[in-house]
Amino acid sequence: MPIIVLSPEIVNKIAAGEVVERPASAAKELMENSLDAGACNIEVEAKAGGLELLRVSDDGSGMTGEEMGLALQRHATSKINSYEDLQAIQSFGFRGEALPSIASVSRFTIISRPVQSDSAWQMECRGGEIVSRRRQAAQPGTAITVEDLFASVPARRKFLKSQATESRKIAELFLSLALANPGAGFKLISESRVVYDFKAASQDDRVKEVLGGELYRTLLKIEYGQKPLRIYGYLSGPQNLWPKRREQYLFVNGRLVSDRLVSAAVYQGFGPALAGRHPSYALFLEISSAQVDVNVHPSKVQVRFSDESFVFRTVRAAVEKALFADQPRPEAAGDLNVQNTGYKAWSGPERPGQLQIQEALALFASGSPEQAGWKNLISARPVVAYWQLHQRYILAAIRDGLVMIDQHAAHERILYEELLAARDHKRAQQLLFPVTVELSAREIQVYQQYREVFGSLGFDVKQFSGQTLVMEGLPVSWEQSGDGTALVRGILADLTDTADVNLEPAQKLARSFACRAAVKAGQALTQEEMNRLVDRLFAASLPYLDPHGRPVVIKFTLEDLEHRFGRI
Repeated sequence: MPIIVLSPEIVNKIAAGEVVERPASAAKELMENSLDAGACNIEVEAKAGGLELLRVSDDGSGMTGEEMGLALQRHATSKINSYEDLQAIQSFGFRGEALPSIASVSRFTIISRPVQSDSAWQMECRGGEIVSRRRQAAQPGTAITVEDLFASVPARRKFLKSQATESRKIAELFLSLALANPGAGFKLISESRVVYDFKAASQDDRVKEVLGGELYRTLLKIEYGQKPLRIYGYLSGPQNLWPKRREQYLFVNGRLVSDRLVSAAVYQGFGPALAGRHPSYALFLEISSAQVDVNVHPSKVQVRFSDESFVFRTVRAAVEKALFADQPRPEAAGDLNVQNTGYKAWSGPERPGQLQIQEALALFASGSPEQAGWKNLISARPVVAYWQLHQRYILAAIRDGLVMIDQHAAHERILYEELLAARDHKRAQQLLFPVTVELSAREIQVYQQYREVFGSLGFDVKQFSGQTLVMEGLPVSWEQSGDGTALVRGILADLTDTADVNLEPAQKLARSFACRAAVKAGQALTQEEMNRLVDRLFAASLPYLDPHGRPVVIKFTLEDLEHRFGRI
């Protein structure tokens, strides 16, 4: 095959694949352009996860009509002029690739007016080509509208997630940039509804808005080091760790990055206190631009430090100092442990694979595969539970042997089926007094997405104002002590997991509720409680697997036991 020079159209689409992986990537590039333009207010609007519409408007410095035409050419930028500038990047953008890359895979419209100009210019592009240019009345600043993103690249759309997931990715990116730039106002509109509206604020107030006041009050402040590396920010203490990663933000010179080196240093700073759990943090690293390379990848989410060992040691020392020194908290509100539920998250596969199901079924098979071994087990269900082993397992006699039942997994299965069976009945047990729950910005977005599902499953919860919920009732199957605050926050954390693409929203919520509301391993049960648990389990439609796909019951036949004891 002969060597040919690719057309500009193909070149731009290849570049778009590096710069614009999904709608959130486009939102990031456009918002960072707004920040580079000195915008004091940035508004983001998205529809259908940003695929149908993505609009970013600002009140920044704006562009002239001539500059707009240049901005849509590859490697045209106002951020750098020489190679030396590349060694001391102070802006978010500098490669001159974002706008032409986005325009090449969308219907692209830009309206911009410089502050000193009396009128604006509007330019429209299709497939990266300018199709119209005219004067337009508009306020100073820039508004860029991206429609039908990736419509001309169906292969790219095929690899995107659901619209809800893409909307959540945009919101996560929005929150990250809002957190790093408290001096600017940020508004996010999704599906014609205002999701977030942050006014310009102090760093402390912005952290409180994004992370939520309840978590904020438990955070430790970090202030460590000086030139060439200063570290400041916020970190959850050892008493407020999570079973999954959540609320972890890292910024290097104001730029949102993902860096394993710094993350590893944070975790090592905690040492054995983590015990398999994860901290929340918002860390800001200020380092000499000569010692960090931000030109590692077109997306600019990765950086490279010239002295990685120094950065690692400094971050670890900063974390250790915050954890083990006498540090003031952001607010003198005392410790509020929102995660001490005794619940340990399931860390295995979220959905059982076919092999797992077959292995679980094999535990109960007797004779040929065609024989209904499990039905035989149900028909011979135990009449009495004999013994609780290590406060984890229930041993019970059946007609032809005994069964060992995982008490937590069994209760999970029971609660899961009961909650789904009562769907839409909206039966709730009312709390003695209403309880307010203050959420982070990310949590309130998840709640709004699942609000109707919460109501259909018996949660009497309403959004009171801003990021605060009022909880007046919980599902009737809630049997634990406490007001349910940790339960609701835990469920919201679980619902952010995007791995359960094949589960309905009600199934995801019910599974999370069941896991958190079920009796725990290590919890002593009376004879009556064990009998009742076993009876309810054998009345379930699928008693041999818990909602995660783990086995609930292991059967030992008399023949198995006699063989083990050498009798046969």
